[in-house]
Amino acid sequence: MPLSKKENKFKIVYAGRYSESEILSGPELTAKCIFQERCLREPSVFIQYFFDGRKFSLMKKLFGRNEDIVEDGKILTLGLFRIIPELRRIKPEIIHLITFERFALIFYLYRLIYRVKIIYNSHGVIQYENKVLKYVPGAYRLKDKFSERIFLKYSDRVIFPSVNTLNIAEKYYRFEEENAVILPNGIDDVFFNVKNITETANRLKAVIHHKNILNSSGIKLLFDTLTTADLQLDVYIVTNTELKLTENSKINFITVGTMSRSELTEFYRDKDIFLSLNGYDTFSISTAEAMASGLIPVITTETGISRFIEYGVNGFTFDHHLRTDLLKILNEILNMPLNKRVDISNSSALSMKNLTWQNVYEMYDTVYNGMVK
Repeated sequence: MPLSKKENKFKIVYAGRYSESEILSGPELTAKCIFQERCLREPSVFIQYFFDGRKFSLMKKLFGRNEDIVEDGKILTLGLFRIIPELRRIKPEIIHLITFERFALIFYLYRLIYRVKIIYNSHGVIQYENKVLKYVPGAYRLKDKFSERIFLKYSDRVIFPSVNTLNIAEKYYRFEEENAVILPNGIDDVFFNVKNITETANRLKAVIHHKNILNSSGIKLLFDTLTTADLQLDVYIVTNTELKLTENSKINFITVGTMSRSELTEFYRDKDIFLSLNGYDTFSISTAEAMASGLIPVITTETGISRFIEYGVNGFTFDHHLRTDLLKILNEILNMPLNKRVDISNSSALSMKNLTWQNVYEMYDTVYNGMVK
């Protein structure tokens, strides 16, 4: 049933990166779904930038303007010198910076002159990721660090997907903790109620995602732990990256390409276990989607969504550094009676039922309303 629109609601401008692709990163998916939920209630605007320097000219990046209509919303792609005039025309009460993008510094300049509240979604601590998890050239690291400091220090609210993320941010920056809000990410409706429990008790099928370099610690743990393991297990690695697969006479490692959400739901139908083994993961929408589909999660406590899991009831958690615990858990699942496995699968799906994007948006809306009163 379509949601009714509210008249005379305060204006919010969303900003960041908006993608129409079916295969999205966690921040891109959050931006798209929250914006779409807002548009179901009130026509809204999303501002982004001409990001690709190889595709767009300098004039376009400074003065360009493209407008696309998405249902009841507008996607404005603007050059830097077009952003403030556009904001003056719209007169938003809230600017929601929903993905990390350096061009968004201009919104904080706008606030020096005009009254507006700013919200920033910290999907991950960029300085930590640049310093510890991936290689980023020095100049870009400095730009990212400066931008992230501004976003965290001068936003009226900072939304974190988990306490894990907040704790890491506090190690790198000083900001007002009372402005921090912990809100989960959401799950697309297509993932609910799609699991068909297999009746194969002796051999199980597990899934792990390898999307980018941030997942490297999880893939390393997978191979380091299971290379010599005596487990009747098929491990499907969802990735577009070429990986050197480990040989094991008992375990089959199988790579499959990344999929759209509708394709992924079909893929999950005959799978049993979902692995998220990273040493750093701010929330893991992939885990939430798999749980909604009825897969049993086996994830590290360093994964933000671990707070939703009760050990042995709707999944299993372990410390990333304790690889023997991973083997213990997998053996426990393989050796448990089928009816127990079915109970955990059902509990996994049930525990995610409130994390629809509609429900998650209502949490965001509570934050919005609290800021304009």
